[in-house]
Amino acid sequence: MAQQTINIGSSPNDGTGDTIRDAMDIVNDNFNEMYTSFTMTGAVTVGNSTVNTVVSNTGGMVTGNTTANSVANSTNFVVVNSTSTSTLTPASLAIGNSTVNSTSNSTNFVVVNSTSTSTLTPASLAIGNSTVNTSHSVSTLYIANSTSNVSITAGDIFVGNSTVNAYANSSHIKVNSANVTSNTLTLGSSTDGANGYTYLPNGFKMNWGTVSANSSTGTVTFTDAYTTNSYVVIATSNATGTYTAAVISQNNTSAEIRTANDTVTDVYFNVIGK
Repeated sequence: MAQQTINIGSSPNDGTGDTIRDAMDIVNDNFNEMYTSFTMTGAVTVGNSTVNTVVSNTGGMVTGNTTANSVANSTNFVVVNSTSTSTLTPASLAIGNSTVNSTSNSTNFVVVNSTSTSTLTPASLAIGNSTVNTSHSVSTLYIANSTSNVSITAGDIFVGNSTVNAYANSSHIKVNSANVTSNTLTLGSSTDGANGYTYLPNGFKMNWGTVSANSSTGTVTFTDAYTTNSYVVIATSNATGTYTAAVISQNNTSAEIRTANDTVTDVYFNVIGK
């Protein structure tokens, strides 16, 4: 219903305005509209308040020093120094110095100096100086100076100066100056043993082990083959002189190691490749 206006006539008591009954009926209709289905078409600004607000049209809602439970459908929602539980659908949510539990479906979500539990589906999430538990499905996740447990299935994670537990299915994880609180940083799979392998940063992989070698035998089959090739093979025997080991050939699955002696000796090898 559009807003109804009471006709007050051209001048006092000229008899051209609405009757008292008709005027009060218009007042009731306007109040009923507000209480049953309020729609805001402009902007709502709230300071130092406890607010439960629904914004469904254009415009922006700005909340400062507030405890807010808000739903915004087609607007910007900005919260500063607040405790907020918010749902935002097609616009942007920016939060500073806040404790926030937020869901955003089609927008950018920015959190600074906050404790946040957030779900974001098809846009970007940027977080600075925050403790964050975040589920992110599609796009880019930026985290700076944060303690974060993050799940991402498609997109990129960029992390600076953060303590991060991140799981990525279809993405790159880029970490700058990150702290690892445990003694183990797992990069891909590995085998722990006398003959084994592990992944290294930047997609490299290392195989290691021992092989019995002499002047005619000493074929090493890597525990885990390389996709491209083995770039460097280092072989060291446990004896000197004619028992000194040499690498004759190498490829992505194996290496040929020999000594100048007919007697077999143990040779230790390390291989780096990609």
